[in-house]
Amino acid sequence: MYRLLHERMALLLAPSWPAVAGRSRVVCVRASSSATRVSFCPALPAAFAASRAQRARQLPVAHARKKAGVRALEEAPATPPDSGSFLFGASWAGLVAYVALWAPNQTPARDAYFLEKLVGLGVDDGVSLNVVFFCLFNLMGVWPAVYAALLTPSGRSANGVPAWPFLTGSVAAGAFALLPYMALWSPPQLQPLASLAEVEEAGGVGGVARKALESRLTAAVLLCATLGLVGTASLAGDVAWLDFSRLFKESRLVHVTSVDFLTLSLCAPFWVYNDASARGYKSPLLLPLALTPLLGPVLYLNLRPRSE
Repeated sequence: MYRLLHERMALLLAPSWPAVAGRSRVVCVRASSSATRVSFCPALPAAFAASRAQRARQLPVAHARKKAGVRALEEAPATPPDSGSFLFGASWAGLVAYVALWAPNQTPARDAYFLEKLVGLGVDDGVSLNVVFFCLFNLMGVWPAVYAALLTPSGRSANGVPAWPFLTGSVAAGAFALLPYMALWSPPQLQPLASLAEVEEAGGVGGVARKALESRLTAAVLLCATLGLVGTASLAGDVAWLDFSRLFKESRLVHVTSVDFLTLSLCAPFWVYNDASARGYKSPLLLPLALTPLLGPVLYLNLRPRSE
C-alpha cells in the first residue's frame, strides 16, 4: 500500500511541477523495485518565487481602487438627516394615513376582481378592464426600473443604507416602499461617479445588474413601453376616461394606484437632478425632463452620459 501510494504521487507530480520552472528539470522520478523516490531540483523554490512575483505584478489596479473606495465610505462620518429626509418621511406617513383613513373603499369586491384579472388569476369571463386603468397599472411597473437606474449608483446613501431592499419592495408597493429609503438617505461625499460605481459593485451589487441599468438598451426598452402605454391611454376615448374618473371616486385600488403614481412623479425631479449632478450632466432640457411625469425621467435615462 505504501509503495502504491508513492508511485501514484510520483505520476501526479512529475508532469505538473516541471512546468512551473519552465524548461528546467525540477522533479526527477526514480523507480526501483523497492520504492519510488521523488527528488527535487534546487531550481524549484526559485521557480515558485518567480511565479508569485508575476502574479503580484498582474494584480488589477481597479481592485485596489475598489478597496480604497469602500474603506473611505466606511470611515466617512455619518451625515445627519436633512430637511429633505424629513420631507420624505412626512410624505410617507401622510400617504399611509390617507390610504388608511380617507381613500374611498366603496367597491372592495370589485377591487379584488380587478386585481385578479390584472395579475392573471381571474377567470376569462370576457369582461375587459378599463383601458386607462390598465395602462396606469402597467406604467406602475416601469417606475421601479426608472428609480433603480437613478439610485444606482448615484443615489447611494452615505450612511450605508442599501437601496436594493426598497427597490425590490417598490415592484409591489411603489412609493410606499421607496419613501422610507428616501427618508433614511444621506447625500454621499462629493466624488466622481466612476468611483461610486466601483464602490457600489464592490459593496455587493452585481456588475451585470449595474451595467444593465446603465445600458442604453434598457433605457430604450423603458421608453418604448412608456410611449406605448401612454399612447394607448391617450387614445382610449372619452367614455373610457369618464369611466376611469368614476372608478377613481369609488375604488380604493384605482384611487391608491393613481395617488401612488402621482407621489412617484413628485419625487422623481429630486433624483433626476441628483443623478445629473453626479454625472456632471447639464442641459436646458433637464428641468422639463425632471418635471414631466414618468416620460421625462425615462427620456433622461436615454440622454444622460454613461458612468463608465
